[in-house]
Amino acid sequence: MTHTRNSSPRAGRAFLVAVTFAGLAAVPASAMDYGSTTGTPAPAPEAAAAPRPAGERPPGPVLDGDPGTPATRVAHFYAAYTDVAAAPGSNETAKALRSFYLTPALQQRLADWERRNEADGVLRAQNSPTAWRVTPEGSGMGSTWATVRLTWGEGQDRRYTYLKVTTQLESGKISDITEKY
Repeated sequence: MTHTRNSSPRAGRAFLVAVTFAGLAAVPASAMDYGSTTGTPAPAPEAAAAPRPAGERPPGPVLDGDPGTPATRVAHFYAAYTDVAAAPGSNETAKALRSFYLTPALQQRLADWERRNEADGVLRAQNSPTAWRVTPEGSGMGSTWATVRLTWGEGQDRRYTYLKVTTQLESGKISDITEKY
């Protein structure tokens, strides 16, 4: 399963992320009912869809995921974090996301890395990417690994960086982020 998402700064996105995170922080995980996470599509609505004009493309795929799987949690983290990183004045929201998704030890290592490198340790950069992709790699000894591909620029100027992200299976928290290559 590969999760891909393009991001571009849009007014209000940082606010939406902050409000969503505030809702997550206010409800204990034990009280949440995630419903069915089978990954099967929802049944089609009973009303017939309006015919599409000739040459118009069908709508894009709907993304879904199981919040209990480490790769989906990594994808959720990078989706929210790249949105927040692109929004000016969103430092508090970025700190809240780090606190929710990252182990305390990783948060400290990232703070040390950021002081030495004067860049964001989660993204390993001074700016925010235009897209990201998470690909699960494997697991063993209580951890799982995923590769996060960050896209920088667009069109012919596009380039990629790759990160290895380690998640603890027991806690579901990200415990390490390193450059893969």
